[in-house]
Amino acid sequence: MARKCMLILNPKAGKGRIKNALFQIVDGFFSMGYIVTCFPTSYKNHATELILAHGKNYDLIACSGGDGTLNEVINGMLQMEKQLPLAYIPSGTVNDFASTLHLSGNVSKAMEKFKNDERFDCDICTFNHCYFTYVAAFGAFTEVSYHTPQATKNTLGRIAYFLEGFKQLSKITTYHMRLTTSDRIIDDDFVFGAITNARSVAGFQTVNTKNARLDDGEFEVLLIRMPQNPLDLQIIISALLKQEINEKFMEFFTASSLHIESDPKASWTLDGEEGGSPEQIQIDIKNKAITFLV
Repeated sequence: MARKCMLILNPKAGKGRIKNALFQIVDGFFSMGYIVTCFPTSYKNHATELILAHGKNYDLIACSGGDGTLNEVINGMLQMEKQLPLAYIPSGTVNDFASTLHLSGNVSKAMEKFKNDERFDCDICTFNHCYFTYVAAFGAFTEVSYHTPQATKNTLGRIAYFLEGFKQLSKITTYHMRLTTSDRIIDDDFVFGAITNARSVAGFQTVNTKNARLDDGEFEVLLIRMPQNPLDLQIIISALLKQEINEKFMEFFTASSLHIESDPKASWTLDGEEGGSPEQIQIDIKNKAITFLV
């Protein structure tokens, strides 16, 4: 009896080029013994809704889109009783998570690799009652991803994030935060923070994470304090570009559980999408929660 593949497709991701490869994707999974049903998404969280409604009827989930689409797919999969493997073909603008797992956006290469049936059990992080795949962030520049128009992303790619980011330099807000882990308490003011489970964020290798593992049951935490003058800002930027930690302006550590209290409430992004502004946040990690075809 043929196995069944549920294909979630975001037709607006990137430049919409994945639509031209739809037959190739379907043919590739068919050659692996799957009957494929395609579900195009048309609004925010549609992928999650589709998986909760139909995922139980399939043997494999496949998806193509950007990091936001992947986030929605995983949020749906982790609410299912039946845990399925996931085949991801990145087709967004930056595709941070795919870069970390070395997943190809070239459809021909991706389908050939899937045929090898190699699998990787990947950690997934929780953010209160939601999930994120590779980054939860607050503060300076974090609104860039979802405030940058899709047309601008498609045309300029990563440059678009910088253009929008420069517009926000005059709007930097300081947040007083109390962060608690199993072995430390940090009580300080920060302008930016990122909890990551990846080696790349916004297309660039993140600080001190070149050896980060996605199956070790820990995430990485980077916090940046407020620069007091242009020289301080230049020092911070230089350290980030060199992928170094400047202890005067930065905190960096790993953890498997983190509680955060914020005043004022910070606006968070989860995998580049809006994550709300909760006053208290609990972040944990689900070790080896999703099995990827890699």
